[in-house]
Amino acid sequence: MTKTATIPTVDPLALRLSFSKIDTYQLCPLKFQFAYVEKLPSEPSPQLSWGSSIHAALEYWWGQKLPEPPPVDALLQALYDRWDDTGFEGMAREEKLKWYRHAQDVLRRHHARYALTYSPAVASEAWFNLDLGDDVQVCGSIDHVARTESGGIGIVDWKTNRRAKTRKDVAGSLQLAIYTLAAVELWGLEPEWVALDFVVSGVRVSVPRSEIDTEAALRTIRDVTARIRAGLFEPSPSRLCGWCDYRAACPAFQGEGPDLAGLAVVELERLRRRQVRDVARINQLEQLIRDRLGIEAVAEVGDLAQPTE
Repeated sequence: MTKTATIPTVDPLALRLSFSKIDTYQLCPLKFQFAYVEKLPSEPSPQLSWGSSIHAALEYWWGQKLPEPPPVDALLQALYDRWDDTGFEGMAREEKLKWYRHAQDVLRRHHARYALTYSPAVASEAWFNLDLGDDVQVCGSIDHVARTESGGIGIVDWKTNRRAKTRKDVAGSLQLAIYTLAAVELWGLEPEWVALDFVVSGVRVSVPRSEIDTEAALRTIRDVTARIRAGLFEPSPSRLCGWCDYRAACPAFQGEGPDLAGLAVVELERLRRRQVRDVARINQLEQLIRDRLGIEAVAEVGDLAQPTE
């Protein structure tokens, strides 16, 4: 008897979205299905790992909230400590070093731009979970929340794109509109301005709150939600398809693209290696707590660490 694959379905009620998920659906509904409904594996890329490494270093540097700017060496050390090597596996060492040195240069320039006018961040990587009603939630994190001269807040999202967007693009950013709504949820006030900071080119593009249309953003979110719940996952071919990890499963490409089974094996192996490291570290920490605080403390920490729904 031949077994047929079953495709997971979207919960018609509860739906937890993020800007990335909404953006993916708007780009290509079928890609959304592959990535977030079927959860097909994707291929790690140096661009993504490079960008996440820079984000992690900036989060640490700004997140210290010191009265004086931490030195540039602290920012570079944060890059070293938080370097994401996932997308560079199998790459020649010299090529990998080029990416790393480029990241160092980007962070040195960022430090030079902001050290002289440094002001401690209100928050870095501020997580939020917006309840929009109708069992719809939008979650995410705000890269940087700055204190303004008047005592209010400004919102910054760091981008590692090589090319900066226009002021019109920033004003129409769904991501920044979502962050504006999240600011009210987190701090009880709206930002005075929002900005995209393109750390590679060293350009920050800011717009005042008055130019951000949060009502339009909510309409977009509700429209995407309705389409997802209706199971509308049609392909939307574009020039970006050439970089899509799911071409092998897409009817528009008839099996062309990365080997999804192979990607699944690679990801499984990587997760298993990580699991071994995590278990070893857990045992190490449990022993430390047991030696210092006693068996009861280990049990108490274990209860706190249990995952919640």
